[in-house]
Amino acid sequence: MVSPLDQMPNMPSQMDVGSGIDTNKMVQDLVQAERAPTEQRLGRREEELQEKLEALGQMRGVIGELQEAVQGLGDPGAYSGIDAESSNTSVAGVSASEEARPGQYDVEVEQLARTQRIATASGVFEDSADPVGTGRLMITDGQGNEQAVTIDEESATLLGIRDAINAQAEGVRASVVDDGAGPRLALATEQTGQTNAITQIRAEQDPEAGEGDLSALQYNVADPQTGEPAGAFQEIRPASDAVVTIDGMRVTRPENRIEGAIEGATISLQDEGRSRISIEQQTGLAEENIQRLVDSFNQVRAQLNQLSDYDPETEKAGPLQGDHTLRNLLSQLSRSLNEPVEALDGAPISSLGDLGVRTNRDGTLELDGERLQQMVGEHSELVTRMMTDPESGVMSRLEGVLDNALGRDSVIDMRTEGVERRLDGIADDRERLDRRMERREEQLRSQFSRMDSRVAELNQTSEFLEQRLAAMNSRD
Repeated sequence: MVSPLDQMPNMPSQMDVGSGIDTNKMVQDLVQAERAPTEQRLGRREEELQEKLEALGQMRGVIGELQEAVQGLGDPGAYSGIDAESSNTSVAGVSASEEARPGQYDVEVEQLARTQRIATASGVFEDSADPVGTGRLMITDGQGNEQAVTIDEESATLLGIRDAINAQAEGVRASVVDDGAGPRLALATEQTGQTNAITQIRAEQDPEAGEGDLSALQYNVADPQTGEPAGAFQEIRPASDAVVTIDGMRVTRPENRIEGAIEGATISLQDEGRSRISIEQQTGLAEENIQRLVDSFNQVRAQLNQLSDYDPETEKAGPLQGDHTLRNLLSQLSRSLNEPVEALDGAPISSLGDLGVRTNRDGTLELDGERLQQMVGEHSELVTRMMTDPESGVMSRLEGVLDNALGRDSVIDMRTEGVERRLDGIADDRERLDRRMERREEQLRSQFSRMDSRVAELNQTSEFLEQRLAAMNSRD
């Protein structure tokens, strides 16, 4: 006999068939509800780290601006300098160091220093490829220095000798020029002045030389028999020294650069003529550049404060509030500017505070202009030393802090790398969250699938029983 249960249909196997509930949406909602707190936490943390990363980039840029703004303030010339001018720069230019003494100087350039040029006489040689001879050419300058140029069989022509001189001789350049009557070998000194001029070229003929006579290339050598000049070289343009009269004093130099005639000044000669040179002490440099330092620092400090301060209007803290990197950097910058200079211990002035610089509550600086002008007037050399001492000067310390902040493997770079690693960690956390939620979704789908199947079974059992009861009642 077949039992009523054996007559029950096969049970459904898909979700939602038995219960009628949208279990797919229910699973998605449950997974999303479980994911949301972690997702929000990671999102907030990521946003905070992105803001911090941008702020660190801004901090680096701001410190770079300060470094650029104070560039050159470690040079003593930024606080006490000499201004040198020439009334006629086409005749003479001038530059001066701090050692130059102020004054007015009349300069007359009588003669410029020039190089020497000699060449073989016209018509002596017919062809630049004709043999001239082998041996050595001994070249002597105005200081008695002698150098040898070796002429072998491969270089025994005018062109070959030109190349040999250019390769072996210092301070001399050779060329071959054809003036219409034949080739001429020309030599020119590379430096001006009589001491650099060629005073003699002596030929040492190779005893076994073939064609040609190397003695034709001698200069300022007397024939031993006649006493007449031997050789074909002639002076085309003599070398000359520069001749200048400065306030009635005649000065000569082998070059067109006069040093030492005026203490601490260098005169660059351009042409013959007259000029008046003025050397004056520059004033206001120290005041101007110390004010520049204060203004540059204040601008940067205000920008850095924005990155770390709390804004009561927006009720929001700066992205670097409490950040130890920024806090330490601000502390180092402040100490570099405000601490006394060790090299001036016991001197009348040893710190910016002595010049009238004060620190405000927000870390910016305030400068008393009258106090600064007074101290510069009384202690100008100490002011320069205080700012530029290479060991403990204000600018030396400040530049050290800026270099450490911006250089390779700087504190800002290391801090930035740390934030970037934490951002990478958030990306890893998101991947782990995705994997965990995938497993959770599979688990929920499995549970709801079993539930739905069970509900379907119960529903079908209920329907079957109802049908049987109805049939029994109808027979009665």
